[in-house]
Amino acid sequence: MKKHKTILLPLGRQFSIILVLFIVCTAGITLYNTQDYVRVQTDFLSSSLDSYSSQLAKNTQEAYDSYENICYSAAYSSVVQDFLSSKNRQSSYEAYQELRTQLENTFLLNPYISDIAVYGQDGTFASLGGSAFSYKPFADKLEETSFPYCTVGTTLINGTNCHILAMPICTLGTGQSQRLGILFLAIDINHLLSNSMTNMNSQKLYEPEILFANAQQELIYGTKSLYRTVLNTPAPQSETDTYEVKANSTPVTYIAKCYSFRKLGLSLYVLVDKSQLTSQIQTISLRQFLATGAILLLVFLFVTFLYKPFLDSLKQLIDFMKSISAGNRKAIKKGAQIHQGLIGSTEINDIFNAFNEMLIKTEELNHTIFDSYTRMYELEANNRKTEIAFLRSQINPHFLYNTLTMICGMAAEGMTDKIILVTGALSQIFRYSIKGNDMVSLREELEIVKSYLMIQKERFADRFTIEYNFSDDAYDCLIPKMVIQPLVENAIVHGLEKSLKPGSILIGAGRNPRHGYLAIWIFDTGVGMPPEKLQELRHSIAASVHDKTGDASADLAKMDAQNHDSIGILNVNSRMVLYYGADYTLIIDSEEGVGTNIQLRVPYQTSDSLQIS
Repeated sequence: MKKHKTILLPLGRQFSIILVLFIVCTAGITLYNTQDYVRVQTDFLSSSLDSYSSQLAKNTQEAYDSYENICYSAAYSSVVQDFLSSKNRQSSYEAYQELRTQLENTFLLNPYISDIAVYGQDGTFASLGGSAFSYKPFADKLEETSFPYCTVGTTLINGTNCHILAMPICTLGTGQSQRLGILFLAIDINHLLSNSMTNMNSQKLYEPEILFANAQQELIYGTKSLYRTVLNTPAPQSETDTYEVKANSTPVTYIAKCYSFRKLGLSLYVLVDKSQLTSQIQTISLRQFLATGAILLLVFLFVTFLYKPFLDSLKQLIDFMKSISAGNRKAIKKGAQIHQGLIGSTEINDIFNAFNEMLIKTEELNHTIFDSYTRMYELEANNRKTEIAFLRSQINPHFLYNTLTMICGMAAEGMTDKIILVTGALSQIFRYSIKGNDMVSLREELEIVKSYLMIQKERFADRFTIEYNFSDDAYDCLIPKMVIQPLVENAIVHGLEKSLKPGSILIGAGRNPRHGYLAIWIFDTGVGMPPEKLQELRHSIAASVHDKTGDASADLAKMDAQNHDSIGILNVNSRMVLYYGADYTLIIDSEEGVGTNIQLRVPYQTSDSLQIS
């Protein structure tokens, strides 16, 4: 084989040529990017101000809208109404404590509320922290006027500069509205606006100036000298326009945006010092040049001190690994081969030898792991099938006892036709519960539920009604057998049967295409559950998922001992987790005296889709 002549150059010269080319290219790209960055940032300042200021204005508007809702809620609550309309409220400590509790609950609705005060027409006063002296000037100013929810100024409440909002408190339900007093809401305006600025400007690209004023051009928040400059600068005709504001005392030019909140007569100004942009550009440009210099230095050190045969050997190893990743079994058997040239590295040679030994051990270990996982999978599958079969077999014996007792009563009265219907339905339920398939369509499960409800209707007569609400595509969805009947039974036994009035049961299902599951719900208008019972049941559902021992009978006995009234729910929940995992636990909502809603979710699959897959 003829050898080609190789042009030999000193390795240092080759590296020098590459390094010079790299430096020239990197410097050119850096200069171009810096110029482009200056242009982009100049355009960005205006658009950024628009985005920032509009978001701040939106947040402020939403905040004051929420304060209006809070004022309405508090002013027209029964506690405030009763306190102000009561003639002997000054001597009623209990009424004052109820009012105090109402104000404290309202205070917790928003972190920027500093104080809430109620000022009665007869001078009666109650607040969380402020004094009557702080609110009296506002009350006197509003006493003889008719006003809606409005802003009345600023004052110090417990050492905090607060923006005061007022809401008239009038009587309700008397046929003639009469003012009872005034509700005052003190907002920590410094905390509200400064916190909004911090949240929206977390990257600190620039520091905006915020001014907030009322219709009387009284400054609520911000720098007074800057506000005087803004007042002396003509504002644009449209809020969508930006304009420049030049400070009188300093050579500073601001880009400004103005927003008006017409309902309360408030104005919000957002200003950005243009010199901040120049400073940011200089800082970032300097950082870019320093980073480029550091990278060039690292490249120089890398090229200078690394040995080329070392790189070539690593490339050979990488190519061999890629060949293995591509599924080349012959390469594994052959092993990695190295060609380092005339002078090689002992470390590289050791790496290749160790890599070949690793391949041999990995092959042996893969066979061992595969055999172990195969046995573990078969064992786990058998255990899951056994546990599911056990849980499915736990049918409430009380239902059978009550049904047989009812049949005896029908027989005593000669009700042959009803006996035939009830025994037929009972036979259908038990035949269905023991047949082979674990997964059935919702249509099949619903037929058994209807048979069960027919028996219960015979037993309870007109104590409850039944309503069904299923989407068309729900009936073909595959679900685990006997998961709806125990939940319906729970609704009757623990919901409707304990109620002294007639009730109803709603059974329905609907598909959620976005998340790929079918939701099935059972709602009853029975006695419901108190909050502590609901919390206990939810805790039992979570515990049944995470505290399993692997012994289905032991786990079921433990659940029965802890929450006997809900064993059917816990049984169904355990089966859902075994079939689909911990993300498919039951969802339960209940309110005492209203009713209970239980929802289960299953992945939407049909027999046709399973055959296709």
